[in-house]
Amino acid sequence: MGAFTTRYEGDLAFVAFDQGGMNTLSRAAIEELDGIEAAIRAHHAATPLVAVVLSGNRYGLGAGANIGELMRGSPTDLAMLIDRGDAVLFRIEEGPVPWVAVVDGVALGGIYELALACRAIVATGRSSVGLPEMGLNIFPGLGGTQRLPRRAGLVNAADPVAGDAALSVILQGKSLRAAQALAIRMIDAVVPEGEDPLAFAARFSRERLGSLTPPAVDLSHAGQIAPVVLPTILKATQGRQHPRAPFVALEVVTEGVRRPLREGIALERDRFLEVATSAEGKAGMRFFFTQQRVTKLPAELAKASPRPIRRVGIDGFDGYMGNAIAFLARRAGFEVVGHVPVPELAANAPGRMRQKYEPLLKRGRIDAAAADAEVASVTVATDLSALADCDLVIEARKEDPEAKAAFYRALAGVVRPDAIVSSNSSSMGPGFLGEYFRAGGGNPASVVNLHFFSPAEHPQRALVEVVRTPSTPPDVLAALHGFVRKIGKVPVMLQDGSPGFLVNAALAEYFREAEALYREGTPIERIDEVMRERVFPLGPFEVADQAGVDVAAGMFDVIARTAPPPMPPLVTVLRDRGRFGVKAGGGFYDYDGGKKGAPWRELPALVAPRGARVAGADEIVDRCVRSMYQKARELLGRGIVASEEEGDLAFVYALGFAMHLGGPFFYAEQRGWS
Repeated sequence: MGAFTTRYEGDLAFVAFDQGGMNTLSRAAIEELDGIEAAIRAHHAATPLVAVVLSGNRYGLGAGANIGELMRGSPTDLAMLIDRGDAVLFRIEEGPVPWVAVVDGVALGGIYELALACRAIVATGRSSVGLPEMGLNIFPGLGGTQRLPRRAGLVNAADPVAGDAALSVILQGKSLRAAQALAIRMIDAVVPEGEDPLAFAARFSRERLGSLTPPAVDLSHAGQIAPVVLPTILKATQGRQHPRAPFVALEVVTEGVRRPLREGIALERDRFLEVATSAEGKAGMRFFFTQQRVTKLPAELAKASPRPIRRVGIDGFDGYMGNAIAFLARRAGFEVVGHVPVPELAANAPGRMRQKYEPLLKRGRIDAAAADAEVASVTVATDLSALADCDLVIEARKEDPEAKAAFYRALAGVVRPDAIVSSNSSSMGPGFLGEYFRAGGGNPASVVNLHFFSPAEHPQRALVEVVRTPSTPPDVLAALHGFVRKIGKVPVMLQDGSPGFLVNAALAEYFREAEALYREGTPIERIDEVMRERVFPLGPFEVADQAGVDVAAGMFDVIARTAPPPMPPLVTVLRDRGRFGVKAGGGFYDYDGGKKGAPWRELPALVAPRGARVAGADEIVDRCVRSMYQKARELLGRGIVASEEEGDLAFVYALGFAMHLGGPFFYAEQRGWS
């Protein structure tokens, strides 16, 4: 049985697209759609039709092309797929019967490109339409770069800086709700609230379709737009020429719209194949697949009934990480209890949380009164007994085993037996911390790690490492998976058994290699500059200062329990001298009001005698990334992380490893490292 069904009602044909789940435009779907169009054309020749109404299923019209086929296909396969798809869309667009696409949910990517080939698009108020391909290191490849500008224009004439139009949608991978999409002609009508979408589309087809005229879009200035938009792209890529997708897409849009439509789509086709078959394109699509997988409950937990989480206790609410986690939990609708171990610090904790609302206020995501109310709703307590009724407790104390030991022993006598107990420790796992909880009378199986990355409130630090032991109950893991998703983060399940887990264990090796380069003679500012330009948002020494030198040193302290280093790492030396990083006004660099200054002048003396050899950029990148890869590969072999793909996703979401490079495993594969 196919994915499309057709029925005729008088002068209308109704085509329903339903693959059971979220629809995608696969090779099979394109072939079937071609046959449907031919059958309708034949029917029309005998019994004239007013229109064809194309609809989807409960999810909407669909969510794009079949990325699996794009990712796995050879260049020849992809060329055949694009050519077939373009041919079918032109048949729909140029055929004797006009098509009307109905969106009741989502129409994204290749599915929205199918809708663009229809004469008209109508959508319910709850719907979203857009072209999110840029998030996969590719761009629209079924006519979207050419048909959308001819509908919506290149830039918004009323607001060319912030307003939406074709270029902002394509280059930023945007999706717009129906009302916003209507304003720029991404759709032609919004279905009135409460009206049946198909009934509205039928009436629209009979009453309005004949008088519907193409928008008067001025594309004559296309040649002048590229130089104006280019700086914005460079800002988004941090000055890098990669990923190539936005640069190529800008050329395709601005050059293609100056040609006849078929020529513009031919240009799009050739350049799309170039990008989609590149390592960057493969990395982006692979990342997308992995992201989709980890955001779904793992198969082994599918039958588990998650423990309910309503009330969340945060120990260390006054601290940098605890405050941020409390903010995330309260924003997601959880009741929050903020525990402050030192009573004198309790008064300032709500104010710190309130500061995290400022970016939301500036973007109009919340008003001041609502922000104040959310902060005020957090219960601030200095007595541990306040955590007694919490379903989930997250400890966010400093990376000090003794401080954590005292907390877990005391907590065991406070929380309910069914409460989930977790730590944000960056290096101490549930097996280690669970023993302290056991010593206080608690069940160590209830202890897990929810390891957030700094700054936890930032959307780009999306990873949470969920670290389990063999005795962790499935209902606990299912509950935590749901909690992490609800607060807007991405969970990656790890097994306990590695100090520093996955990301920080590899980060420690990265720090070691960067330090070795410095000891050999390469300046720290040069190492940071190269890694910032090539791989990460920040260099290794900048990361240590931003995250907290004391935090990084604590991680090395835990690692040293099982693998003592031949010499103390620089982060521990700086920590012992009170150089904690940005928050203390100095770490590897000096800081004035949070602004980075020069490297600390006493740093060279700490590594004397120091060499004079300065490594080249390629050597710096090769050695630093290889050190991370080798550790990550070891942990994969030990079963700490489930797959290369999940490992790579973790490094992208935790540290900002450039997604177009794929992550350490993908990077190594492209270079033939063993």
